[in-house]
Amino acid sequence: MTRNIRKYSLVLFLAALLAVTSSSYSFAQKITKVAGAVGLGYTKAQVVNSLGKPVSPQRFDFFYENSDVSELIVSFDEKTDLVESVIVRGKNPKYSVEGVGVGASKDLVQKIFGGPEKIIDYKKSNEQCWYYPSKNVSFAFKGDNVSSFGLSSNNVGR
Repeated sequence: MTRNIRKYSLVLFLAALLAVTSSSYSFAQKITKVAGAVGLGYTKAQVVNSLGKPVSPQRFDFFYENSDVSELIVSFDEKTDLVESVIVRGKNPKYSVEGVGVGASKDLVQKIFGGPEKIIDYKKSNEQCWYYPSKNVSFAFKGDNVSSFGLSSNNVGR
């Protein structure tokens, strides 16, 4: 009897924990880096504290590792000064969202995020974009591999 009560209590505790964490945690809100992270809703101070001083700070955009090889762009809402989008492009594997970064396969994206909620083919750039508006994330593919990805509170695929 005591054993069943403990099991039942554990199940209730885990269900309550899942309910609390799922309501307060958005699945894909952070792009991680070895030495820090940046996510939607972060302040400029939090971004600088996490990623360091940007290479090219603008009023509403911070540029990191701005080169031909890779680029991280953090954009801020002009009214709130909070991060509203993050874009990673180039050939830098040290940035990722939920473990998916530039160079990852379509299969890996589908394994982690599921099937895309919206797909747009861009013929001029020969890219296909997969949008996940419910998760605030999108991926661009050249062939079968991620060429860029981003987070956005105003996801285009909505």
